[in-house]
Amino acid sequence: MKPLPLDRSKFDNPDNDPRGPWKLDPFDAPNVRANLTYEIVNPNTGQVHLPPKGRCWRTSKEEFERLLSDGRIMFGRNGRGRPMLKVFWEEKWQYGEVETTWWGDGALESFLDRGVDQESASEWTVYGTTTRGSQSLQDIFGENGIFNNPKPVELVKHILRLASDKSSIILDSFAGSGTTAHAVLSMNKEDGGNRKFILVEMEDYADRITAERVRRVIRGVPNAKDEALREGLGGSFSYFELGQVIDPEGLLDAEHLPSYEELARYVFYTATGEQFDLDKIDRSRWYIGSTSKYDIYLVYEPDEERLRTLALTIDLAESLGSTGPGRKRLVFAPACYLSEDYLREYRIEFAQLPYEIYRRRG
Repeated sequence: MKPLPLDRSKFDNPDNDPRGPWKLDPFDAPNVRANLTYEIVNPNTGQVHLPPKGRCWRTSKEEFERLLSDGRIMFGRNGRGRPMLKVFWEEKWQYGEVETTWWGDGALESFLDRGVDQESASEWTVYGTTTRGSQSLQDIFGENGIFNNPKPVELVKHILRLASDKSSIILDSFAGSGTTAHAVLSMNKEDGGNRKFILVEMEDYADRITAERVRRVIRGVPNAKDEALREGLGGSFSYFELGQVIDPEGLLDAEHLPSYEELARYVFYTATGEQFDLDKIDRSRWYIGSTSKYDIYLVYEPDEERLRTLALTIDLAESLGSTGPGRKRLVFAPACYLSEDYLREYRIEFAQLPYEIYRRRG
């Protein structure tokens, strides 16, 4: 976890400490360790404190006594809370700040119970709650209850600040409502970053909610409360659906031949890395789409007998029609009966489908 830049506004010096501006950090830490578990008595109230459940103090008892005598332990700003560590700007600013493990999901009351004053507790709960996440979705979709317990955008943004940089690729394998993409686009708009995201979602709402949220925050949500969201966060993304598994062994022995559309999607993306548009298919001329450099064709039928008769011939090459200057045709087919001279003349690059796909099985 990388340090965050230290926020100078969180430091002040109400008691005129000669060491300068300070703030309070929790004195407890993750895990349970016997040597770091002991009673601490608040000298102002006499109340005995132990670490919260599942945690320990951050130093040994001897070190605590040293910090106490050095004026580095306070019991909340009002003197009636739990032990806190006084941290000084001059000692910490050059190193940054490693985030605590609290993410602020409804934690304000628990902080107050631990003796943290209202102002400091509020600082630790700025990352939102699932209620705020739901409100964001309501802004985007104009209705309630479309997704249960969505994460707040600010929480994900905070995690990304800790664990990534402006050019990172962010993978979310359980994308849910699409908060991660929303957070990435928001951060890019704020700081001019070039972060990219990859979302994976297998539930049936992937297009209706996850991808649709990304589409809307990119182009803008006119009635949103947030100004940036009203204007649109900008950016772009491609949406892909998993189709039938294309098994190489099945292709080779003509078992489980994929449909024309599924093989078209497979070869188009494999060859170009670009999003495939099913609506562009024209099977009457074997056309499956274009890129900036190629018009792409797939000569294929999901039938073993038919496959043995299909090939790139002179008649087929002539039927492809004209193409723009500087462009080529990429033709996938089981066989090619054209010479290299003809291929150059018709500006065709031939890509052979697996040979055994159209051979009769023994």
